[in-house]
Amino acid sequence: MDYERHITQHSTQRHFLPESKEWIATIVLQSNEKYSNEERMNVLSKVAESILEKSSGNGIILFPGGMFSTGENEAKTYYNEVEETVKNILSKTERNIVVCVGIDGSVDTEGYSHDQIGIAVSKKGVEAIGRKFHPAPQEREHVKLAEKYLSKEGGKSRIFEVNGVKYFMCVCYDIYGIRHLNLSNPDVDVVLNLVHCFYPVGEGPAGTTFFAKHGFAGASKQWRCPVFGTAVFFNCDTYENWPTGVYWNPSDISTVNWRYAYNPLKSEDKFEINVKEGVALVRIYVL
Repeated sequence: MDYERHITQHSTQRHFLPESKEWIATIVLQSNEKYSNEERMNVLSKVAESILEKSSGNGIILFPGGMFSTGENEAKTYYNEVEETVKNILSKTERNIVVCVGIDGSVDTEGYSHDQIGIAVSKKGVEAIGRKFHPAPQEREHVKLAEKYLSKEGGKSRIFEVNGVKYFMCVCYDIYGIRHLNLSNPDVDVVLNLVHCFYPVGEGPAGTTFFAKHGFAGASKQWRCPVFGTAVFFNCDTYENWPTGVYWNPSDISTVNWRYAYNPLKSEDKFEINVKEGVALVRIYVL
């Protein structure tokens, strides 16, 4: 197949944004389901500090969706704690770094989080906030959605810019909304997807392959830009094979026929950090 030969020949492609030297660090958690907000904040601090030690230049640190939960309280009640922690970490460097993390809240009696938020924080404070705009089928009527995909949340856009590169934050199933709703690219260069979690088949939400094929690859095809995503893998070890950076090479094939091997986007560095609930896998991509 000609397309497969094309992908093989270009599998070492790294830099897809001209004249850009930014990087993106994706964090996937392998978790035993035993954690608290306090422990997750320790994970955020430990991982972010390790990334700053091992990297140079400016970049984005991307954590999963629902990294923190405020239970029955609104998600915004935890913004300040995240902001102050991140600002304290980033104040130690002159570099321009933004940390993106998911906060869920307003949990109902059936266990659904009405608030599902992505928040981006730099050393200056909150740069962007995005509320989920496209629910998973089972979430309909359970989630408080943004009115539109470009609606502001708390007076903030979900789009932010670092050194001329524009980033768009999706919260979990939003990534499917880009194609399902046939949305136009609002002049962004990169999509960041804060996915919540995956479980072993039959034990909870699964679908890791579908997220990569129809979610990441589908959105990359639609908006012609790279997509980076993160998630928590509860009690399953498939996290090592899941691509956290996807770039769609020009082709007319359907996402149904897309394979991991077709993805030209490779990380420049990869390392694991042991944390109390399991392992944090960090991949660093250079744009």
